[in-house]
Amino acid sequence: MVAILIPVVKYLMLIFEGREVTTGQAVIFIVQSLTTTGYGELLPFHSFPMIALTILLMVAGVFMIFMIAGTLMASLVESRLTPRAPTFTRQKNHVVFTSFNEAVARTIELLENNNVSYIVAVNDQPGAVDLMRRGINVVCADPKYDEGLKRLNVREAKLVVATSDDTENINITLGIRSINDIPVLAMMENEKRAELAYAAGAKQVVTLEETLGKQLVDWITADASPTRFLDLLNVEVSPEVLAQLKPSIIHVGANSKFCGRTIGDTRLRSITGATIAAVWNENGTVSTPSATTMIDESTLLVLGPHDNVDRLASLLGGPGPGGHVVLIGAGRVGQEAGKMLNNAGIKPYVIDILNKPLFFDGELIAGDATKPHVLKEVKISEADTLIVTINDDSLNIFIVLASSLLNPDVDVMARSVHVDAIDRLHQAGANHVLSESILGFQLLQIAMVEMDVLPKLPDYVVRELTWQQEPITIQDLTEKYRGEFKVICIVREGRAIEPSLNYALQKGERIVVLGTYNNLEKLA
Repeated sequence: MVAILIPVVKYLMLIFEGREVTTGQAVIFIVQSLTTTGYGELLPFHSFPMIALTILLMVAGVFMIFMIAGTLMASLVESRLTPRAPTFTRQKNHVVFTSFNEAVARTIELLENNNVSYIVAVNDQPGAVDLMRRGINVVCADPKYDEGLKRLNVREAKLVVATSDDTENINITLGIRSINDIPVLAMMENEKRAELAYAAGAKQVVTLEETLGKQLVDWITADASPTRFLDLLNVEVSPEVLAQLKPSIIHVGANSKFCGRTIGDTRLRSITGATIAAVWNENGTVSTPSATTMIDESTLLVLGPHDNVDRLASLLGGPGPGGHVVLIGAGRVGQEAGKMLNNAGIKPYVIDILNKPLFFDGELIAGDATKPHVLKEVKISEADTLIVTINDDSLNIFIVLASSLLNPDVDVMARSVHVDAIDRLHQAGANHVLSESILGFQLLQIAMVEMDVLPKLPDYVVRELTWQQEPITIQDLTEKYRGEFKVICIVREGRAIEPSLNYALQKGERIVVLGTYNNLEKLA
């Protein structure tokens, strides 16, 4: 701009003022006018063209100064007021999460309670800043790439938890293996994809969608699938005896006939021979139940001989699937639920928005399950059981409500993606709601205890010991110690046997008990 104006100034001064000025004098005049610091180099001049040019330059200069100053000030204010998430960390011995969801949020709370440091990777600044404002430790980095893994300092991490989608988890696991031998815990869809994660180098894998589908069906078939919850506890039992016990997680639905009753009132132990070992709370802690513990919609950790645990599951479960089961959604969770229904001898009617292949035996109706005519096509009015597995809470709530209006007696099992949807699904008519985030958190907790990232539940032990005191019945023993520990089974000739309340425990007999270390010392 200055270069263009130099000849203009020289020409006007020569023609209208009768003076010849140098290039340097013209440059000084232009700069002084634009910056409004003066124009004394060429004074005096009296011609209108020079006066007009001077005014034009001063106005343009003022405008340019305010524009530049305003832009700089706005950038300065924005940098001061708008926080930015860090793009690297120097933390050591920390846990790295490759994405954030509700299951991760609950796991983070458990890590904080146990003084374990962590970082969550977020690959965009707005998302990272949003989590940072919620008090989450974040690093703006993409874990799919080596540079992102370096920013997360995975070389010095304690564990990497791959919680992205399956393809990204494989990519991340391979990337970590190329950098360092850091253990990876991957959350995958099913056992087949878990094999790929192990092949990529993952040390531990949890299968959320597969487990979710299984447990939705467990509720109605009154099954009690064995789980690894004993990994949360200190177990001092011989492998031969432990193999005869079935550690299971049983969810109690909101509409269960046992809700609102105490454990003692239900007489579940005397009826089934299985022990409700603990109640698994939503924050990851475990509380020891007593006879006065109220059964509500909760997760029960159950232990005992296989047949006894199955009897308990049968009592706590739903009324059974009946002959007419409708399954909504043929996605990852729905496919697994369908396989479990086939295992129980049930061929469900399936509704999915797409005409996709089923990996189980079922009758598929391609259509929108929110439309009454599609629900009527699968005879929802005659259905005994409805299982809703779509990965969208709003759709699940709508379908549950529409189906309940068409068939008020249908027994409804529903998947909840977010915890906030649990109550709404119940209000819509769902008998049982399984929260994906709570289940994912529970699976991560078990895996992290197995990997020594989190401690086992303190002072909680399952122990095999020899009864050294005088003979006493199981009922008298329970009353004497007021439920301070629980007798899981009698061990006779290497076999785990259910003890009835009237069973007289003899001196020298082997028993498996559950309780705290201090309480079990009373039996020594």
